[in-house]
Amino acid sequence: MNTQTTLACRVSRQELWKTIQWLTEETPYRLAGSHCQEKAAQYIAQRMEQYGLEVANESFFAYNSEPICSNLEIISPISEKLDSLPCAHIRATPPEGLELELVYVGSGSYEAYKDLNVSNKMVLTEVSYAPPVPEKARIAAEMGAAGMICMNWGNDEEVICHRGLKGVWGNPTEETFPKIPDIIGVGVTRGAGLKLKTLCQSGQRVTVKVTAVANRKWSRLLQPLGILRGNGHRDEFLLVCSHLDAWQPGVTCNATGNATTLEVCRILAENREKLDRDVYFVFWNGHEIAEAAGSTWFVDNHWDQLNKRCVGYMHIDSTGVRDTQLFEIKASEELLGFAADNAQRMLPGRELRTMSLKKIGDQSFMGIGIPSITQRMSFTREYMEHAHGATLGWWNHTKEDGLDKCDQDILELDTQATLQVLYDLATIEILPYDFTEKLAELRRKAGELGERFGAHMDFSDLLTNLDETAQGVMSVQSMKDRCRGKWADVYNEYVKGVSRCITNVTLTYADKYAQDSYGYGKLSCPIPLLADLERLDELDPDSLAYGLIQTQLVRNKNRINDALYQISALTRLTKLVLVK
Repeated sequence: MNTQTTLACRVSRQELWKTIQWLTEETPYRLAGSHCQEKAAQYIAQRMEQYGLEVANESFFAYNSEPICSNLEIISPISEKLDSLPCAHIRATPPEGLELELVYVGSGSYEAYKDLNVSNKMVLTEVSYAPPVPEKARIAAEMGAAGMICMNWGNDEEVICHRGLKGVWGNPTEETFPKIPDIIGVGVTRGAGLKLKTLCQSGQRVTVKVTAVANRKWSRLLQPLGILRGNGHRDEFLLVCSHLDAWQPGVTCNATGNATTLEVCRILAENREKLDRDVYFVFWNGHEIAEAAGSTWFVDNHWDQLNKRCVGYMHIDSTGVRDTQLFEIKASEELLGFAADNAQRMLPGRELRTMSLKKIGDQSFMGIGIPSITQRMSFTREYMEHAHGATLGWWNHTKEDGLDKCDQDILELDTQATLQVLYDLATIEILPYDFTEKLAELRRKAGELGERFGAHMDFSDLLTNLDETAQGVMSVQSMKDRCRGKWADVYNEYVKGVSRCITNVTLTYADKYAQDSYGYGKLSCPIPLLADLERLDELDPDSLAYGLIQTQLVRNKNRINDALYQISALTRLTKLVLVK
């Protein structure tokens, strides 16, 4: 029996279900800062101790929020009370509430506000990940809106999604604190939202009365960390995580992910003598409301060891979701081929959907440049379109996320595939990073931008540097098969260094020590650092605005060029070593 078959057979449905039942029955309301969440953290730590890991429940403060109550009523052109839930991290209304005009803004993106005046008005937006809700809130606040009503996804299900509007990724600083959207926010069912949308589109003035209360405060949180020591052959580690905080009852978001993570932990611990790399297991806190507070705190406070030793990150979220049909992999481009090959071996005949990973959902390590994989069974495109963008099921973040939303067959499959890819990463001699497609795609994007916006900025240096960098990286990658022993160490340090340089300038806008706001719109652009090029087309080249934007763009291009120079310098040194 090969290792792949042996590992898959070790996955226990009984162990998986035990974790899910305990979390949802013993700690149903696991929101960050709650008694249940602290109890859950202690439980997770005890389980990892049983598996023989070095365990700590790390304590930290997070800028948190607790949604308390809300009321929503249509005042005109009809009179009707609507069920609602307060969003977290909002500006509370006066006790008597506020009467505000309502304006429908669709997806809540910048384009949706064209020709609309929403100053001191309430906006109605449809919940989706395009853009994510915190980005919708940031844009609404920037546009001068007083508040936001979130219409749920799904169809005729009478449920309301819990939401947070904080926007700022992780704990705020003096610089970022003012960027937290200071607006009112409530959620409503899809049915109620469609009624409001129809009224807004009728041409009549729509007025609503809203009362919403939520606090904003610093909370002390516990975050379980378990370190699984391997055989000591390599001074490197993998980071394997899932978020522990959850809305009640939170079965598929994220008791199932916690169960998968603990089961992977148990089985890898039984095979620790085979692991050339250590594995760090962390159960994030502050994911739902504090917007990746736990993972951001972790990167801030473990920066040095992450930068030097971490070779891969996996975030495990919402495994075992019922009705899912295909296996979806989102990964850093340098690991996407490796992850897809692994899944095809584990799931022969199963349809795969692969895509480059973007910065969202506790992907707090792109500043450093740590490659990442996240994978699970997922819904078809048709299913998600029918559910109006509910990528994790219409019940996600609602009271209906119960035990019936978990499919144990799918949970077992998800766990087996996750276990195998992590085992392979922990035991493989040569790190399976491949930058071929990443650099080719970056060159293609830069070339297209140069053709379109060359009148605004010189692209010749960037294109030349991209060509030279790609040629050098490919030449080192061609030596991979002959790198063994100490030469494998040299090669691994090289590809790790390339990842450290290239990720920050292609997948983030913030510098490598900071975080972008959650769901930041520029990150969806071909090259985020050059996203503002489109704005120049609409401006007079002699205007103040044009000069300000163009100056920043040139500096951003220099940041990319510097990263390419660092890669090329590292390439030259590595080739001097490997050709001997």
